[in-house]
Order: sequence, then structure tokens, then C-alpha cells
Amino acid sequence: MNMDSPDGLRAVTNVDEQSHVGGWRAKTVRVLKTVLARLDVEPQPPSFDLVAMQTAAMGPAVLPVQPRSKYPDILTRTLDALHSPVVVVGPRRNISHVNTEARELFGDKIVGRNLALFFREPIALDMLNEVLSEGGTRSLEVNLDVPIRRQYKLVISRLSLVPLETPHAVLEFQETTLMKRTESMRSEFVANVSHELRSPLATLIGFIETMQSGYSETDPQDRNAHIRFLGIMEGEAQRMSRMIDDLLSLTNVELREHERPRGQVDLKGLLREVIDTLVARGRRADVEIVLSLPDVVPCVCGDRDQLIQVFHNLIVNAVKYGGNGGRVEVNVKATENGLPDGGHGVQIGVRDFGDGIASEHIPRLTERFYRIDKGRSRDMGGTGLGLAIVKHIINRHRGRFHIESVLGEGSTFTVRLPAYKGGA
Repeated sequence: MNMDSPDGLRAVTNVDEQSHVGGWRAKTVRVLKTVLARLDVEPQPPSFDLVAMQTAAMGPAVLPVQPRSKYPDILTRTLDALHSPVVVVGPRRNISHVNTEARELFGDKIVGRNLALFFREPIALDMLNEVLSEGGTRSLEVNLDVPIRRQYKLVISRLSLVPLETPHAVLEFQETTLMKRTESMRSEFVANVSHELRSPLATLIGFIETMQSGYSETDPQDRNAHIRFLGIMEGEAQRMSRMIDDLLSLTNVELREHERPRGQVDLKGLLREVIDTLVARGRRADVEIVLSLPDVVPCVCGDRDQLIQVFHNLIVNAVKYGGNGGRVEVNVKATENGLPDGGHGVQIGVRDFGDGIASEHIPRLTERFYRIDKGRSRDMGGTGLGLAIVKHIINRHRGRFHIESVLGEGSTFTVRLPAYKGGA
């Protein structure tokens, strides 16, 4: 019997267990069983000596070290732990190693191939050649357009030289997309707000200076002008106040846009509540607001206060800008498609019968401060932020917002919201 083989060891232990042999031989059997238990889980060398068996009997902490091939390479584990794409390049710019993030960025089949096949930035490739030949570190800003446009700070460094080994370099792609976009949005936002506030402030300052230059309480013309100026100043101040409120609302929505709401909202009751608060406003504008509901309307998953804001803004806009049609219709129906997740939902359409909107304006209606007719919008108290707020709230709810319009026939603003699925 070959005692160097696992089968031979098993045979010995089986025989001794059956004969109930005690003493030192039983102790040896227990040691062998410990070794065999390890063999059933992990491969071991084909032969064992007495020292190995003795160390095995002392406990798992001193079991023989497992083959290194059982564990991932330390370089692989280290690079995969990094959150930035990392590429290791050898001679002639051939890729020798990449981490998980780099595979997601460039694809799975890039190891062993030339970097220039996947990354076409002449300046960066020239810097790589310099680093491979001269050492040091280089960095520059690069853009990658596939699958979507992203911006990165690329840092190229040479690995420490090892005798008899060819030079290698590490390319780390530090993403700066969010930072760049935030900077751009901030500058655009400040410019837009400054522009929008400049006009009402100039009006207020002009009227204040006019009233300070001279005023006679006994002159009827001065008194009438004084009253008219105060009315205009009040209107401009209220418009600035509304703009600040809308800006704060929009900022709050954008900050929470990544947090999907989970509440259950009775849409039928919500729409009736919104319309009840706007009926009087519609009457003053000679506009009838009509709500059409099916017998059963599924509850939606959402934030009730924000959904009230959505339908309040849409119906008010319909009364303001499509009110010359004399009628605004709010239609509700269940839907089985049209949502990002492909699930069931509810579709709400707000339709007016006014002048309609030219097709070139429709894609830009949800931009901040965008107005088709700036003079008319300001006269009606608009801030240019209402539809931007609607869009971001619908995005937070993982819904859809769509605008259709035909000149001379009116416009329809359609909202699709996911149905409530019991807290899903």
C-alpha cells in the first residue's frame, strides 16, 4: 500500500477505525484524518512527512501554506480596488494589465493590444513615449466620447525600474466630468439669475429716483403718477420674490433628484384638490377647467407635495398661455408602457385650446428662464422656471414628461408616473 497517496492514508484510517485500535496509533489516525479533511477541500502535494502531520494536528493556524495560484495576484487585487480606470503599458505601448474600471471603459479585450487602438489622443501618446524613455510623470485633460462624453485628468507615471526588465508605465484616468459640469452649471446659473434680476431692479431704481426728484401732493398729476409708479414697483418686487421662491424650489428638487420617492399618492384626490384651488383663477380668465377621470385610477408612487406643484404649474400655464381657447382639459388614464422601467403607470394630460407653440420652441421649454415671448411672460408674472421645475420633479419620480403642440389648435402637456407597487 502506498502511504504517500491520499487513498493509502484513507485505507489506514478505515482499518484502524474498524478495529478500534487505541494508543499512539489512534492518535496518528486522528492526525491523518485531519490531513484528509484538508485534502477534500484544497489540493495538497502528493506526499506527506511526519512533520506535516504533526503540524496539522496542532490546528488550522499552522496548516501548510496553500499554493500561491490559489489566490489572485497582488497587483490584480490592488488595481481592482481602485475606483479610477488604470492601464499598465509596456514596450511599444502594448497593454500588459488593466483593472476592472478600465475594462468597463475600454472593453474586455484590450490586454496585449496596442493602446493607440482604444485611446486616440496624440498628445497623450507622445507623453507616454516620453515617460517610458525618460521617466517622471506627465498629466493632461482628455475627453472620451464613448459610450457617453466624459472628461478625465490623465496621469502617466513610469513604474520603478527593475534590472533586466523593460520599462512600464501606469495610466490613471481620474474622472472630472461631474466637477466640470458643476462649474459650467454654476456659471450659467449665476449669469441667468443676474440677467433676470437686472431688469426689475433697474425698473425699481428708476421709479424711486423719479419719485425722489420732486413730488407735489397738491398736483393731481403728480399724485396719480405716484400711485401708478408704486403699483409698478410693487409688481416688480413681487416678480423678484416669485423668482427667488422658484429658484429655491428648483434647487431643492435638483438636490433630491437622485432620491426616488416611495410614498403612495391618491392621484384622483390630488388632482381634484389642485383644480378646486384654481377654479376661481380660471373664472377670472374666462377659462373652464374640466377634469376627466376613469372609474378606477391607480395610486402612484411619489411625493405628494411635489406632484401638487407639478399639476399646479401645468394647469396655471394652460390658463395663462392657452386660456384664449376658453377651456383647459385634464385627462387621466392608466397606461402599460411609456415609462423608463417599462412598468404600469398613470398618464395625465393637460390640454389647452389656445394659439399653440411653434415646433422650434418645444425642445427648449424646460430650460431655465426660457420664454417664447419674454414680454408677455413678464406681464403675466412668469419666471421662466415653472416647466424646469416640472421636468426635474418628473425625473425624480422616474416618470416621463412630453409636450405636443399644433399652431392654432393648442398644446398638450403629458405626464406619465409609475403606479404604486406596495413600497417597491
